[in-house]
Amino acid sequence: MPEPSDQLDVAELVRQLKASRETFEKAFDTFVDARPDELTRFKALAFRRQKREPLELGPARDEADMRVALDHAKEHGFLGDLCSAAGATLFTAAPKGGGVVMAVALTADGEARHEAQITFEAIINDSERFRDPDEVNAGLMRAQRCTCRVVVRQGEKRIRGTGFLIGPRLVLTNWHVVQSLLESLPSAEAAAAGLAPAEAWRAKENSAAALRVEFDFTARAAQAGGVTQISASSDWLVAASRSEGSEHANDEQTGAQWPQDVTAFEPFDDFAVVEIAEPVGLDRRFYDIIGEEPPLPRGNMVLLHHPGEYSMRVSYGSFDVKPAFAKLLGGTPPKTSARVLHDANSIGGSSGGPCLDFDMRPVALHQAGVEFGQNADITDDTGKQLRKSVINIAIPLRRVRQKAGTAIQARMGDLRALKPILSNGDPLIGRGELQEAIAEARAGKVKILIVRSDTAGDGKPYRAVGKSFSKRILKEHLDASQHDIVEMSAASLLHDASKSAGAVLDAVKRGLSANLPPINGATLPGDRQSTEINEIVARIAVEVKERLVAAAGGRTLWIVIDDLEKHSLPDPSTRILLDFLYAEVSAAPSLRLVLVGLADVDLPSLQGIRAKRLDKPLTHLDSGRVARWVGHRVDGRFALPDAAYECLAGVVTSVASGRVTEDFSMTQAVAAIVKNDLDPHLKKRMGL
Repeated sequence: MPEPSDQLDVAELVRQLKASRETFEKAFDTFVDARPDELTRFKALAFRRQKREPLELGPARDEADMRVALDHAKEHGFLGDLCSAAGATLFTAAPKGGGVVMAVALTADGEARHEAQITFEAIINDSERFRDPDEVNAGLMRAQRCTCRVVVRQGEKRIRGTGFLIGPRLVLTNWHVVQSLLESLPSAEAAAAGLAPAEAWRAKENSAAALRVEFDFTARAAQAGGVTQISASSDWLVAASRSEGSEHANDEQTGAQWPQDVTAFEPFDDFAVVEIAEPVGLDRRFYDIIGEEPPLPRGNMVLLHHPGEYSMRVSYGSFDVKPAFAKLLGGTPPKTSARVLHDANSIGGSSGGPCLDFDMRPVALHQAGVEFGQNADITDDTGKQLRKSVINIAIPLRRVRQKAGTAIQARMGDLRALKPILSNGDPLIGRGELQEAIAEARAGKVKILIVRSDTAGDGKPYRAVGKSFSKRILKEHLDASQHDIVEMSAASLLHDASKSAGAVLDAVKRGLSANLPPINGATLPGDRQSTEINEIVARIAVEVKERLVAAAGGRTLWIVIDDLEKHSLPDPSTRILLDFLYAEVSAAPSLRLVLVGLADVDLPSLQGIRAKRLDKPLTHLDSGRVARWVGHRVDGRFALPDAAYECLAGVVTSVASGRVTEDFSMTQAVAAIVKNDLDPHLKKRMGL
């Protein structure tokens, strides 16, 4: 009997490679190092191949190097074991025919692998691969966390649908769910924005108050009062496309008939992208349909939704519907890509739910059920009219990406995931809003960050650890090759505008303040009018801005002014200087300003410029933040339900409360336990 490894086709495995070079190397070397024989590691194999057959850096070279490594594994008898343990990470199922080449590779027992190879031709569904249950469970839990109920208030009525996260603050749902809150854009505005008629919508004035989403609306959470409600942002509509006239005819009382030519669906995609008030998508690991093109909807599927008055439910079905139903879209293959049919059960309230394939990837937006009966034009293959039937219809997510991708990207920003661990191994817990703000400032969407100061229940300021940690987070998120950070204390700004301006400049570079115009009693007599002060200080502010821009060169210069809660600024000219500097920094592409500890975040001079206020005070870490941190740390690598997160977090905070002293805060205690006791176990489970 041949060895199991001899039964594997290396060429077929190479065709199905999906892992990066780094991931492949790690998996390969793990097996080489674990075997008693003297085998060759990946880099050495790649070096020898490159010496024999030089290739330029790029995908072709990576593929050639990985192929020679697979040949080496097969020659030395561990290819089967490598594929069995790491196959799901290294390979995809084949996209066309012969798709379950991993049938052998993912069967651990040697004899079973051989038998699987012998009976390979008898596999029933060639498009379905063998799946890792941990990956499936983790994917379903992620979908549960990302799916929400969408609630629209209309007087005493409530319109309910479903939606799911596609950005830190972005929820995708159906247009018809929120259409009562929308109005058509004037033709001139639509033309100026380059919007087709189906996409030319805006939110009605003050409509945000009538819209909210509800996460965690599961049976357990609903009973325990654990539903998370989040309101819409004031400028909540990101992009939209209306439904075709025959869809939702009963809702809209249009009486429109199903189009004879299904290409009539092409302009209409029945979606709305909604921005909500909090970046919960960072905690819940939103689906990035912009960064990675969604797969085509086909084969088996899962629908998560909130049908009727039910809490969240899961329905299973398939995109491969019966030929009779396929006639709705013009037959097989369909004559339009604007819609896809599926047979997962749904009712009112399901609209907007995510349709996932069995790899737990979102592929379509559930839209509606289609009902037709004896008087319908739909017939079977013999021409006989079908009995009354129902099939469901969905919008492929590729359509949403194509039509709204630019608008989604512009609104969602560059931050795709929170950083759970700092470079020194310290856990980064509960600072999602700050990380989001830094990403926005890094991209230039905002220019001034205001980290608010606050007081604890005893009236005393929160410990400085929160502020200093904020500065550490800033440094972690900025590439030192592109950004310079300069820190200074507000204690340096206790003099007049000229000296304070000099302190800012000299903090950046010693001597940068040379020849700065002075302000003193001789230059500015006490009886001068405030307008004269403003004129002089305005010139100084412009000079400071120009010198800072020159000092920045081609990099971005961040000036962090700390201790603003400790030091009030007594000199009026310095306060005026800062007012002018806010506007100057906001207009300079290479400058950023971070104000740490500012109590009055509503200063008139901070209105109307690109400033972001982090209004949440610097409080201690509670169990909720710890639970969300565990979710980030695990990052879908294995299935861990929310209840387990909450239990782990409860234990951490309970133990931490017993370690708090005058010099060791709750925040520090929680961080220490997470770093020294919890994280080592998580890393071990994740194989890090």
